[in-house]
Amino acid sequence: MAATKHYESYPKGNFPIYLAYGFRPAFLLMTPYMIISILLWGLYYSGYISLPFIGDTLSWHIYEMLFGIGFLGMAAFIFTGTPELYPGTIPIVGKTLKNIMLLWIAGRVAFWFMDYLTVYPAAIINIALFAWLTLLVYKPIFKDPAKRHVSIAYGFVAVQVVQIWFYLSVLGFVKTPTLDILKVSLAVFLVLILLAIRRVNTEAVNEIIELEGKNEEIFFARPPAYNLTMFMIALFATVEFFYPANRVLGWIGLGVASASLAILNDFLAYEEENILLKRLNISLITVPILISVGYALIGYNYLIGLKYNNGDFLHILTSGAWTLSFYLVMIVVTIVHTGRDISKERNNWICFSVFLLLLATALRVAVAFYPEYSTYLYLSSAIVWTLPFIIYIALYFKWLLSPRADGLPG
Repeated sequence: MAATKHYESYPKGNFPIYLAYGFRPAFLLMTPYMIISILLWGLYYSGYISLPFIGDTLSWHIYEMLFGIGFLGMAAFIFTGTPELYPGTIPIVGKTLKNIMLLWIAGRVAFWFMDYLTVYPAAIINIALFAWLTLLVYKPIFKDPAKRHVSIAYGFVAVQVVQIWFYLSVLGFVKTPTLDILKVSLAVFLVLILLAIRRVNTEAVNEIIELEGKNEEIFFARPPAYNLTMFMIALFATVEFFYPANRVLGWIGLGVASASLAILNDFLAYEEENILLKRLNISLITVPILISVGYALIGYNYLIGLKYNNGDFLHILTSGAWTLSFYLVMIVVTIVHTGRDISKERNNWICFSVFLLLLATALRVAVAFYPEYSTYLYLSSAIVWTLPFIIYIALYFKWLLSPRADGLPG
Protein backbone atom coordinates (compact mmCIF):
# COMPACT_ATOMS: atom_id res chain seq x y z
CA MET A 1 0.00 0.00 0.00
CA ALA A 2 1.18 3.53 -0.78
CA ALA A 3 0.68 4.61 2.79
CA THR A 4 3.55 2.40 3.97
CA LYS A 5 6.23 3.53 1.52
CA HIS A 6 7.38 6.46 3.64
CA TYR A 7 9.11 4.37 6.33
CA GLU A 8 12.08 3.68 4.05
CA SER A 9 13.13 7.35 4.30
CA TYR A 10 11.84 8.03 7.80
CA PRO A 11 14.46 9.94 9.84
CA LYS A 12 16.22 8.14 12.63
CA GLY A 13 15.51 9.17 16.20
CA ASN A 14 12.79 9.11 18.80
CA PHE A 15 10.04 11.66 18.26
CA PRO A 16 6.93 12.36 20.34
CA ILE A 17 3.93 10.64 18.75
CA TYR A 18 2.19 13.98 18.13
CA LEU A 19 5.25 15.09 16.11
CA ALA A 20 5.87 11.74 14.39
CA TYR A 21 4.15 12.78 11.13
CA GLY A 22 2.82 16.04 9.74
CA PHE A 23 -0.88 15.25 9.85
CA ARG A 24 -0.85 14.51 13.60
CA PRO A 25 -0.23 18.01 15.06
CA ALA A 26 -2.12 19.61 12.16
CA PHE A 27 -5.33 17.72 12.94
CA LEU A 28 -4.83 17.99 16.70
CA LEU A 29 -4.75 21.79 16.34
CA MET A 30 -7.20 22.19 13.47
CA THR A 31 -10.18 20.42 15.01
CA PRO A 32 -10.57 22.41 18.26
CA TYR A 33 -9.66 25.62 16.45
CA MET A 34 -12.47 25.09 13.93
CA ILE A 35 -14.94 24.45 16.75
CA ILE A 36 -13.89 27.54 18.74
CA SER A 37 -13.80 29.83 15.71
CA ILE A 38 -17.21 28.92 14.32
CA LEU A 39 -18.91 28.97 17.73
CA LEU A 40 -17.53 32.43 18.41
CA TRP A 41 -18.66 33.57 14.98
CA GLY A 42 -22.13 32.07 15.37
CA LEU A 43 -22.63 33.64 18.79
CA TYR A 44 -21.32 36.98 17.54
CA TYR A 45 -23.37 37.04 14.34
CA SER A 46 -26.49 36.04 16.25
CA GLY A 47 -25.95 38.97 18.60
CA TYR A 48 -25.25 36.98 21.77
CA ILE A 49 -21.66 38.13 22.30
CA SER A 50 -19.33 40.91 21.16
CA LEU A 51 -15.74 40.56 19.99
CA PRO A 52 -14.28 43.94 20.96
CA PHE A 53 -10.70 42.86 20.32
CA ILE A 54 -11.48 42.25 16.62
CA GLY A 55 -12.22 45.23 14.39
CA ASP A 56 -13.33 43.85 11.03
CA THR A 57 -15.10 40.71 12.25
CA LEU A 58 -16.31 39.60 8.80
CA SER A 59 -12.81 39.67 7.32
CA TRP A 60 -11.49 37.95 10.47
CA HIS A 61 -14.04 35.16 10.07
CA ILE A 62 -13.37 34.57 6.37
CA TYR A 63 -9.57 34.95 6.60
CA GLU A 64 -9.23 32.57 9.54
CA MET A 65 -11.43 29.94 7.95
CA LEU A 66 -9.52 30.16 4.66
CA PHE A 67 -5.94 30.96 5.62
CA GLY A 68 -5.81 30.02 9.30
CA ILE A 69 -7.47 26.62 9.02
CA GLY A 70 -6.51 26.27 5.36
CA PHE A 71 -2.82 26.35 6.23
CA LEU A 72 -3.16 23.34 8.53
CA GLY A 73 -5.08 21.45 5.85
CA MET A 74 -2.43 22.28 3.26
CA ALA A 75 0.36 21.34 5.66
CA ALA A 76 -1.26 18.02 6.59
CA PHE A 77 -1.79 17.15 2.94
CA ILE A 78 1.70 18.01 1.75
CA PHE A 79 3.60 16.64 4.77
CA THR A 80 1.72 13.36 4.43
CA GLY A 81 1.54 13.16 0.66
CA THR A 82 5.04 14.22 -0.39
CA PRO A 83 6.88 11.15 0.99
CA GLU A 84 4.28 8.96 -0.76
CA LEU A 85 4.39 10.79 -4.09
CA TYR A 86 8.18 11.19 -4.12
CA PRO A 87 9.96 8.17 -2.60
CA GLY A 88 13.16 9.20 -0.89
CA THR A 89 11.71 12.43 0.49
CA ILE A 90 12.37 12.65 4.21
CA PRO A 91 9.15 13.32 6.16
CA ILE A 92 8.96 16.55 8.16
CA VAL A 93 8.86 15.45 11.80
CA GLY A 94 10.14 16.41 15.23
CA LYS A 95 11.60 19.85 15.89
CA THR A 96 10.97 21.30 12.42
CA LEU A 97 7.33 20.21 12.56
CA LYS A 98 6.97 21.66 16.06
CA ASN A 99 8.41 25.01 14.98
CA ILE A 100 6.00 25.24 12.04
CA MET A 101 3.05 24.60 14.34
CA LEU A 102 4.30 27.13 16.90
CA LEU A 103 4.60 29.72 14.15
CA TRP A 104 1.03 28.91 13.10
CA ILE A 105 -0.17 29.56 16.66
CA ALA A 106 1.74 32.85 16.72
CA GLY A 107 0.08 33.79 13.44
CA ARG A 108 -3.38 33.18 14.88
CA VAL A 109 -2.66 35.29 17.98
CA ALA A 110 -1.21 38.09 15.86
CA PHE A 111 -4.22 38.12 13.55
CA TRP A 112 -6.83 37.96 16.31
CA PHE A 113 -5.24 40.92 18.10
CA MET A 114 -4.24 42.82 14.97
CA ASP A 115 -6.01 45.98 16.15
CA TYR A 116 -3.73 46.12 19.18
CA LEU A 117 -0.51 44.72 17.74
CA THR A 118 -0.88 46.47 14.33
CA VAL A 119 -1.12 44.61 11.05
CA TYR A 120 2.61 44.05 10.60
CA PRO A 121 3.17 41.14 13.03
CA ALA A 122 0.22 39.21 11.56
CA ALA A 123 1.35 39.93 8.00
CA ILE A 124 4.99 39.01 8.59
CA ILE A 125 4.25 35.81 10.53
CA ASN A 126 1.54 34.48 8.23
CA ILE A 127 3.35 35.33 5.00
CA ALA A 128 6.54 33.74 6.36
CA LEU A 129 4.53 30.68 7.41
CA PHE A 130 3.09 30.12 3.93
CA ALA A 131 6.48 30.86 2.33
CA TRP A 132 8.08 28.16 4.49
CA LEU A 133 5.41 25.64 3.53
CA THR A 134 5.66 26.59 -0.17
CA LEU A 135 9.44 26.08 -0.07
CA LEU A 136 8.95 22.61 1.40
CA VAL A 137 6.52 21.84 -1.43
CA TYR A 138 8.80 23.10 -4.16
CA LYS A 139 11.87 21.06 -3.23
CA PRO A 140 10.55 17.57 -4.01
CA ILE A 141 8.25 18.64 -6.85
CA PHE A 142 10.90 20.43 -8.88
CA LYS A 143 13.59 17.83 -8.16
CA ASP A 144 11.33 15.33 -9.90
CA PRO A 145 12.41 15.15 -13.59
CA ALA A 146 8.82 14.43 -14.67
CA LYS A 147 7.53 17.45 -12.70
CA ARG A 148 4.57 15.41 -11.48
CA HIS A 149 2.02 17.27 -9.37
CA VAL A 150 3.58 20.62 -10.27
CA SER A 151 0.07 22.12 -10.25
CA ILE A 152 -0.01 21.72 -6.46
CA ALA A 153 3.13 23.86 -6.13
CA TYR A 154 1.58 26.54 -8.34
CA GLY A 155 -1.56 26.36 -6.22
CA PHE A 156 0.48 27.03 -3.08
CA VAL A 157 2.09 30.04 -4.76
CA ALA A 158 -1.36 31.36 -5.76
CA VAL A 159 -2.53 31.12 -2.14
CA GLN A 160 0.51 33.10 -1.03
CA VAL A 161 -0.06 35.77 -3.68
CA VAL A 162 -3.67 36.40 -2.66
CA GLN A 163 -2.65 36.46 1.00
CA ILE A 164 -0.02 39.14 0.32
CA TRP A 165 -2.63 41.03 -1.69
CA PHE A 166 -4.99 40.84 1.32
CA TYR A 167 -2.42 42.34 3.69
CA LEU A 168 -1.50 45.07 1.22
CA SER A 169 -5.18 46.01 1.17
CA VAL A 170 -5.44 46.03 4.97
CA LEU A 171 -2.33 48.23 5.14
CA GLY A 172 -3.76 50.59 2.52
CA PHE A 173 -1.11 50.00 -0.14
CA VAL A 174 -3.75 48.79 -2.61
CA LYS A 175 -7.33 49.99 -2.91
CA THR A 176 -8.99 46.63 -3.53
CA PRO A 177 -11.62 45.92 -0.83
CA THR A 178 -10.56 43.07 1.42
CA LEU A 179 -13.83 41.21 0.88
CA ASP A 180 -13.24 41.17 -2.88
CA ILE A 181 -9.78 39.71 -2.28
CA LEU A 182 -11.19 37.08 0.06
CA LYS A 183 -13.71 36.08 -2.63
CA VAL A 184 -10.83 35.52 -5.02
CA SER A 185 -9.03 33.63 -2.23
CA LEU A 186 -11.98 31.26 -1.91
CA ALA A 187 -11.75 30.46 -5.62
CA VAL A 188 -8.02 29.78 -5.28
CA PHE A 189 -8.64 27.46 -2.34
CA LEU A 190 -11.41 25.63 -4.20
CA VAL A 191 -8.98 25.01 -7.07
CA LEU A 192 -6.37 23.74 -4.62
CA ILE A 193 -8.98 21.55 -2.94
CA LEU A 194 -9.89 19.98 -6.29
CA LEU A 195 -6.22 19.28 -6.94
CA ALA A 196 -5.98 17.61 -3.54
CA ILE A 197 -9.21 15.60 -3.55
CA ARG A 198 -8.44 14.15 -6.98
CA ARG A 199 -5.39 12.52 -5.41
CA VAL A 200 -7.22 11.65 -2.19
CA ASN A 201 -10.08 10.06 -4.15
CA THR A 202 -7.63 7.92 -6.11
CA GLU A 203 -5.79 6.78 -2.98
CA ALA A 204 -8.89 6.20 -0.83
CA VAL A 205 -10.93 4.31 -3.42
CA ASN A 206 -8.00 2.11 -4.44
CA GLU A 207 -7.18 1.40 -0.79
CA ILE A 208 -10.77 0.21 -0.33
CA ILE A 209 -10.69 -1.89 -3.51
CA GLU A 210 -7.33 -3.43 -2.59
CA LEU A 211 -8.28 -4.23 0.99
CA GLU A 212 -11.66 -5.67 -0.01
CA GLY A 213 -9.78 -7.86 -2.50
CA LYS A 214 -12.75 -8.14 -4.84
CA ASN A 215 -11.65 -6.40 -8.02
CA GLU A 216 -8.61 -6.10 -10.23
CA GLU A 217 -9.45 -2.86 -12.01
CA ILE A 218 -7.66 0.27 -10.75
CA PHE A 219 -9.72 3.37 -10.03
CA PHE A 220 -8.54 6.63 -11.62
CA ALA A 221 -9.73 10.12 -10.76
CA ARG A 222 -9.16 11.39 -14.29
CA PRO A 223 -7.92 14.97 -14.77
CA PRO A 224 -10.26 16.36 -17.51
CA ALA A 225 -13.39 16.99 -15.42
CA TYR A 226 -11.32 18.36 -12.53
CA ASN A 227 -9.34 20.62 -14.87
CA LEU A 228 -12.48 21.93 -16.53
CA THR A 229 -14.08 22.63 -13.14
CA MET A 230 -10.96 24.48 -11.95
CA PHE A 231 -10.85 26.53 -15.15
CA MET A 232 -14.53 27.47 -14.80
CA ILE A 233 -14.07 28.45 -11.13
CA ALA A 234 -11.11 30.67 -12.10
CA LEU A 235 -13.13 32.18 -14.96
CA PHE A 236 -16.07 32.90 -12.65
CA ALA A 237 -13.82 34.56 -10.04
CA THR A 238 -12.09 36.68 -12.70
CA VAL A 239 -15.32 37.91 -14.31
CA GLU A 240 -16.94 38.53 -10.93
CA PHE A 241 -13.94 40.58 -9.81
CA PHE A 242 -13.77 42.79 -12.90
CA TYR A 243 -17.48 42.82 -13.83
CA PRO A 244 -19.48 42.33 -10.63
CA ALA A 245 -23.23 41.75 -11.01
CA ASN A 246 -22.87 41.05 -14.74
CA ARG A 247 -25.57 38.62 -15.88
CA VAL A 248 -23.02 36.56 -17.81
CA LEU A 249 -21.93 35.29 -14.40
CA GLY A 250 -25.19 33.37 -14.32
CA TRP A 251 -24.18 31.28 -17.31
CA ILE A 252 -20.61 30.85 -16.08
CA GLY A 253 -21.95 29.71 -12.71
CA LEU A 254 -24.11 27.10 -14.43
CA GLY A 255 -21.02 26.08 -16.40
CA VAL A 256 -19.09 25.47 -13.17
CA ALA A 257 -22.02 23.41 -11.89
CA SER A 258 -22.07 21.23 -14.99
CA ALA A 259 -18.30 20.71 -15.00
CA SER A 260 -18.28 19.74 -11.34
CA LEU A 261 -20.98 17.10 -11.86
CA ALA A 262 -18.84 15.56 -14.60
CA ILE A 263 -16.37 14.49 -11.88
CA LEU A 264 -18.88 11.79 -10.90
CA ASN A 265 -18.24 10.03 -14.21
CA ASP A 266 -15.04 8.54 -12.76
CA PHE A 267 -17.15 6.54 -10.32
CA LEU A 268 -19.79 5.67 -12.91
CA ALA A 269 -17.17 4.48 -15.42
CA TYR A 270 -15.73 1.89 -13.04
CA GLU A 271 -16.61 -1.35 -14.81
CA GLU A 272 -16.33 -4.19 -12.30
CA GLU A 273 -19.03 -3.10 -9.85
CA ASN A 274 -21.05 -0.11 -8.70
CA ILE A 275 -18.72 1.83 -6.42
CA LEU A 276 -20.66 5.11 -6.54
CA LEU A 277 -22.77 4.35 -3.47
CA LYS A 278 -20.17 2.48 -1.44
CA ARG A 279 -19.74 3.76 2.08
CA LEU A 280 -17.21 6.62 2.14
CA ASN A 281 -17.31 6.90 -1.68
CA ILE A 282 -20.71 8.53 -1.49
CA SER A 283 -19.20 11.05 0.95
CA LEU A 284 -16.31 11.73 -1.44
CA ILE A 285 -18.65 12.52 -4.35
CA THR A 286 -20.64 14.90 -2.17
CA VAL A 287 -17.87 17.50 -2.49
CA PRO A 288 -18.24 18.05 -6.27
CA ILE A 289 -22.03 17.85 -5.87
CA LEU A 290 -21.93 20.69 -3.34
CA ILE A 291 -19.67 22.74 -5.61
CA SER A 292 -22.19 22.16 -8.39
CA VAL A 293 -25.20 23.14 -6.27
CA GLY A 294 -23.44 26.22 -4.89
CA TYR A 295 -22.44 27.65 -8.26
CA ALA A 296 -25.79 26.67 -9.80
CA LEU A 297 -27.69 28.70 -7.18
CA ILE A 298 -25.28 31.63 -7.44
CA GLY A 299 -25.55 31.53 -11.23
CA TYR A 300 -29.33 31.32 -11.11
CA ASN A 301 -29.39 34.28 -8.73
CA TYR A 302 -27.42 36.37 -11.21
CA LEU A 303 -29.80 35.40 -14.01
CA ILE A 304 -32.88 36.52 -12.04
CA GLY A 305 -31.31 39.84 -11.10
CA LEU A 306 -29.79 39.04 -7.68
CA LYS A 307 -33.12 38.55 -5.91
CA TYR A 308 -31.32 36.79 -3.06
CA ASN A 309 -28.10 37.50 -1.16
CA ASN A 310 -25.31 35.58 -2.86
CA GLY A 311 -23.37 35.64 0.41
CA ASP A 312 -25.85 33.08 1.74
CA PHE A 313 -25.39 30.81 -1.29
CA LEU A 314 -21.61 31.07 -0.95
CA HIS A 315 -21.93 29.03 2.22
CA ILE A 316 -22.73 25.97 0.12
CA LEU A 317 -19.11 26.31 -1.03
CA THR A 318 -17.64 27.24 2.36
CA SER A 319 -19.70 25.57 5.10
CA GLY A 320 -20.40 22.76 2.64
CA ALA A 321 -17.83 21.82 -0.02
CA TRP A 322 -14.77 23.45 1.57
CA THR A 323 -15.48 22.04 5.03
CA LEU A 324 -16.50 18.59 3.82
CA SER A 325 -13.36 18.23 1.72
CA PHE A 326 -11.21 19.05 4.75
CA TYR A 327 -13.22 16.70 6.94
CA LEU A 328 -12.96 13.79 4.53
CA VAL A 329 -9.23 14.33 4.07
CA MET A 330 -8.89 14.25 7.86
CA ILE A 331 -10.83 10.98 8.02
CA VAL A 332 -8.97 9.25 5.16
CA VAL A 333 -5.51 10.38 6.24
CA THR A 334 -6.12 9.53 9.90
CA ILE A 335 -7.32 6.02 9.11
CA VAL A 336 -4.78 5.15 6.41
CA HIS A 337 -1.72 6.82 7.92
CA THR A 338 -2.18 5.45 11.41
CA GLY A 339 -1.87 2.00 9.86
CA ARG A 340 -5.51 0.92 9.83
CA ASP A 341 -7.76 -0.78 7.30
CA ILE A 342 -9.93 1.85 5.66
CA SER A 343 -12.31 -0.77 4.29
CA LYS A 344 -13.11 -1.84 7.86
CA GLU A 345 -13.00 1.57 9.54
CA ARG A 346 -15.72 3.13 7.36
CA ASN A 347 -18.49 3.44 9.92
CA ASN A 348 -21.86 5.08 10.43
CA TRP A 349 -20.29 7.92 12.40
CA ILE A 350 -18.65 9.16 9.20
CA CYS A 351 -21.99 9.05 7.38
CA PHE A 352 -23.68 10.82 10.28
CA SER A 353 -20.96 13.50 10.33
CA VAL A 354 -21.40 14.15 6.62
CA PHE A 355 -25.15 14.45 7.17
CA LEU A 356 -24.55 16.98 9.96
CA LEU A 357 -22.33 19.12 7.72
CA LEU A 358 -25.00 19.05 5.01
CA LEU A 359 -27.65 19.99 7.59
CA ALA A 360 -25.52 22.87 8.91
CA THR A 361 -25.05 24.11 5.36
CA ALA A 362 -28.78 23.90 4.64
CA LEU A 363 -29.57 25.86 7.81
CA ARG A 364 -27.10 28.60 6.87
CA VAL A 365 -28.33 28.84 3.27
CA ALA A 366 -31.95 28.99 4.49
CA VAL A 367 -31.21 32.55 5.67
CA ALA A 368 -31.54 33.61 2.01
CA PHE A 369 -35.15 32.44 1.92
CA TYR A 370 -36.19 33.07 5.54
CA PRO A 371 -34.34 36.21 6.69
CA GLU A 372 -36.85 36.71 9.50
CA TYR A 373 -35.37 33.63 11.20
CA SER A 374 -31.76 34.60 10.55
CA THR A 375 -30.69 34.81 14.20
CA TYR A 376 -31.92 31.28 14.91
CA LEU A 377 -30.52 29.92 11.65
CA TYR A 378 -27.06 31.47 12.15
CA LEU A 379 -26.62 30.00 15.61
CA SER A 380 -28.18 26.59 14.92
CA SER A 381 -26.04 26.23 11.78
CA ALA A 382 -22.87 27.04 13.74
CA ILE A 383 -23.72 24.55 16.49
CA VAL A 384 -24.59 21.72 14.09
CA TRP A 385 -21.46 22.47 12.02
CA THR A 386 -19.22 21.84 15.05
CA LEU A 387 -20.71 18.44 15.90
CA PRO A 388 -18.78 16.41 13.25
CA PHE A 389 -15.53 17.81 14.60
CA ILE A 390 -16.52 16.86 18.13
CA ILE A 391 -17.21 13.36 16.79
CA TYR A 392 -13.78 13.39 15.13
CA ILE A 393 -12.14 14.28 18.45
CA ALA A 394 -14.00 11.47 20.22
CA LEU A 395 -13.18 8.85 17.58
CA TYR A 396 -9.75 9.73 16.25
CA PHE A 397 -7.73 11.83 18.70
CA LYS A 398 -6.66 8.64 20.50
CA TRP A 399 -5.23 7.41 17.17
CA LEU A 400 -3.42 10.69 16.57
CA LEU A 401 -1.78 10.32 19.97
CA SER A 402 -0.88 6.63 19.57
CA PRO A 403 1.74 4.82 17.44
CA ARG A 404 0.71 3.37 14.10
CA ALA A 405 -1.36 0.21 14.48
CA ASP A 406 0.89 -1.65 12.02
CA GLY A 407 4.08 -0.86 13.93
CA LEU A 408 5.63 1.32 11.21
CA PRO A 409 7.19 4.69 12.12
CA GLY A 410 5.15 7.86 11.71
